[in-house]
Amino acid sequence: MQGLLRRLTWRDWAVPAALWAAGQVELWVTGPQTVPVHGPRWPLAVALTLSAMALCLRRTHPAPALAVVVASLAVTTTGQVHAFLLTGLYLLVVAVFACGRYGSGPVKYLALVLPELPVLLWTSVIPEIHVDNAWAWGLNAWWIFALGAAFRHERALRDRVAEAVAAQAEAEAAGQRVGLAREVHDVVSHSLSVIVVQSELARLFMTSDPARADEAMRQVQDTGRAALGETRRLLEALRDPAQANSAAHPPTWSDVPELVRRMRESGLQVTLEAPGDEPTLTPEASATAYRVVQEALTNTLRHARTSPTSVAVRQQADLLVIDVQNAGQPTVEANGSRSGSAAVSGYGLSGMHERVAACGGMLTAGPRPGGGYRVRAVLPLGDAR
Repeated sequence: MQGLLRRLTWRDWAVPAALWAAGQVELWVTGPQTVPVHGPRWPLAVALTLSAMALCLRRTHPAPALAVVVASLAVTTTGQVHAFLLTGLYLLVVAVFACGRYGSGPVKYLALVLPELPVLLWTSVIPEIHVDNAWAWGLNAWWIFALGAAFRHERALRDRVAEAVAAQAEAEAAGQRVGLAREVHDVVSHSLSVIVVQSELARLFMTSDPARADEAMRQVQDTGRAALGETRRLLEALRDPAQANSAAHPPTWSDVPELVRRMRESGLQVTLEAPGDEPTLTPEASATAYRVVQEALTNTLRHARTSPTSVAVRQQADLLVIDVQNAGQPTVEANGSRSGSAAVSGYGLSGMHERVAACGGMLTAGPRPGGGYRVRAVLPLGDAR
């Protein structure tokens, strides 16, 4: 009980305290002049005090609080002691409202019938109050209870909306994290693959062809700088999307020819067959198209770097079809192991599937029947924004 009292806040005791003070004033000061008081006043004062104390627990125990209020008013409505105090009626109103607002289970519906008891007792001992008043109060108890239930329903709706907003925000944050992870994977995977290949070339030709080794190291430097720039852009967007550097934009379909050129300089035998006019794509689809080509060529460079590779792009009705194929010639790694183009692992392939699906497209990837590997993406054409 002490713990329960310690948990009371001003919201619990403010209204009962105000009604208790008003009731004492009505009973001892103004009541004798306006309301006939029969018998000693101290039982009525005790009843008001008990009712006010019970209402302090109306949010956690609404039905017991109502029962205490009804009982207090009932025992002080007898032939020897009675008085029709407006404050007592207000205490009853607050108790009925609390049952509708905070009550749970069938017991809360006692608020629809219990308030009739003190009102009927008043009609039996106070000549000025007629039975008609009891019926009118019965109707009032119903709408007061309904008002409390409406407040309860409104609060439940607000809680559901808040939960839905929080869940949506969490889902959006999770989506942003996944998107950022894909971006980081694409940047790091592609750049490191190019750097490893060029470093191996530089080491291979360091003594026999210094000029070629120097060109390979220049490719390493350029690729590293580009990767640092893209990583910085991603980190700026992660820290503060509103103040991210507006001059830095994610790559789009128009950057694919430059990507193919860089891959040729890295030693990949790749050809690009694309329509002369740039396809009309939404920004999301344009970035996805670039990333699909980038990931496919990066996997080829990593697993089948000497294999001839083709990138064919064509428009079919309202679709853009991207077809990346390689012959799948196995390569010998520095440690003597052999790897083929079909050995695609990690998060690159799943990332491509997620990107394409998010744009409403479809992606297939797997070994070709005649050898090699094929990545085919179908993206919907749309208005650029």
